Amino acid sequence: MKKKDLSTIAEKSRIAANIIGEIERLEVFILVGHQDPDTDCIASLAAIGLLLRKADKDAVLYLPGPVSEHFNYLMAICKYNGIILLYGGDEVPLYLTKNKDELGIFILDTPKPSMISLNDPIEKMLNDSAIRKIEIDHHVQTDAIYAGDPGYCLVSEASSTCELIGYLTIKFSKKKGWDKIQDVFTQNISLAILTGMAGDSSMGKYLKNKKERWYYTIFSNGFDRLLEDQTKKKVEKEAVFDIIQSFSVQDKKCFDRIMAKVEESKPVFHVILGAEESAELFNVYGKDRMVMVTKVAADTLAENSGKLGLVAYYDDPKVTDFVQFRLRRSSKYNVLDLRTALRQLNIENGGGHPGAVGFRVLKDKIEDIEKYSYDLVEQIENLVGVASESEVPAAAGN
Repeated sequence: MKKKDLSTIAEKSRIAANIIGEIERLEVFILVGHQDPDTDCIASLAAIGLLLRKADKDAVLYLPGPVSEHFNYLMAICKYNGIILLYGGDEVPLYLTKNKDELGIFILDTPKPSMISLNDPIEKMLNDSAIRKIEIDHHVQTDAIYAGDPGYCLVSEASSTCELIGYLTIKFSKKKGWDKIQDVFTQNISLAILTGMAGDSSMGKYLKNKKERWYYTIFSNGFDRLLEDQTKKKVEKEAVFDIIQSFSVQDKKCFDRIMAKVEESKPVFHVILGAEESAELFNVYGKDRMVMVTKVAADTLAENSGKLGLVAYYDDPKVTDFVQFRLRRSSKYNVLDLRTALRQLNIENGGGHPGAVGFRVLKDKIEDIEKYSYDLVEQIENLVGVASESEVPAAAGN
């Protein structure tokens, strides 16, 4: 069933209440996100894990492999708070899953079931109708499909999945009746939520309405206050974003090699990497770094262009047979909704946000990546022209 935005406050509140009821009823939760997890996905996994531990529940966080060193602080926080971390083919400890009546699964920040990152043991649990599946996600584009159980999907337009987790946490604090919201919003939960929101909105630049800006302000200011209380000195919000965006030496080398291929064709600055170039970069820098750096490169191209940035590359040849495309909109340009652009371009295997989308095409369908990409850029340029002439701006933000 295709995802749709929760249309009323009452409906959103009802779903949140249902999820809170399951958190109270069940004892063990498996947490999964999407393949090639990004900032919002990793932060969402950590935030829900920390909320569950606050409720004295067991949490098992699954990732396909070790995350980028940028997120080591979140993984360290998870370990310190008793969240079990599983990687790759690791089995969930049997003592946690012996009673299915006490087990639930959280599916976070994942547009469709085919994109969930799973190993075989967890996939069997996901396919077991006796186990409750809870979904929290902010992707509601046309090709997004529910993975959670009806009545337990907190799926709604938001700056990030972490924003929705922040909403759920506020509701949870009122339901549990703590004296102060700070009793729930510990420094660690606030940090995880802020990490996801800052990462998906580039430190608030791409927030598109008053609601998203309100949530971002609440969590960023709250995090500052928590740090001030503990350190007795002012800590700037930008410090968190610096951590998220900071590059290692290898990141910078990978980024520089990609950006050396820039073609500055207004309004779409773009980079096109052939099969051999892409394979070499994957071999030298690894999959996780390539995924992260290509997103940053698309961001940079968009900001330099003032309108759009596009990166095209062949995916890791050891893993898939796809060519990947990252399309990003500048924070200064809010006319074209990129999800709408995907539909107009008849691209089905993709999705994202109004200002940032990714899509992939089977490489067997692309004889010449340069010709394919140049044709694509020309089509996008036409869409930019039509959107500008219409003078009916889409909502700003990503």
